[in-house]
Amino acid sequence: MLGGMLTASTLSALVSGCQAPPASDFRPQLLDDDQLDLLARIAEAIIPETDTPGARAAGVHRFIDTMLAEYYRPEDSSRFLSALDGWVANLDLAGMTDEQLVAVLSEADAAWASGQEDPVWARLKEWTISGYYTSEIGMTQELRLMPYTQARMDIPRSDVERTWAT
Repeated sequence: MLGGMLTASTLSALVSGCQAPPASDFRPQLLDDDQLDLLARIAEAIIPETDTPGARAAGVHRFIDTMLAEYYRPEDSSRFLSALDGWVANLDLAGMTDEQLVAVLSEADAAWASGQEDPVWARLKEWTISGYYTSEIGMTQELRLMPYTQARMDIPRSDVERTWAT
């Protein structure tokens, strides 16, 4: 199901190893500071900090800036940012507390889940999930990825997999 949500641009970024620079060196390429902060708050509302770091700590907002600046055509980035600005203004998100933001986004998610089209919300969820679970935090602390170890060539193939048909 997640594969159906991923767009070509998102897949391109993930395959090419899109990594945001360390937080101290990061300078937004496309978003202004207010947009970047709001996206960080929205991403954190989608994947909050629990016993593992949330989306803000994983740098999802920086991932979104990188996606828009480097992997989308300028006209598509502009179209999305215009839609995002309208969406933010319509829901009056900018001045909300984090608790109010979570409540409004929960309503947007329920409407979206019931079949109401909301391309901005769908894209924000897609980027948040993609950015989080391909980040170091998402892979090592949330998913607890265990890196591959050295290959062992002394194990008979029949012990580890089925025989191939010829």
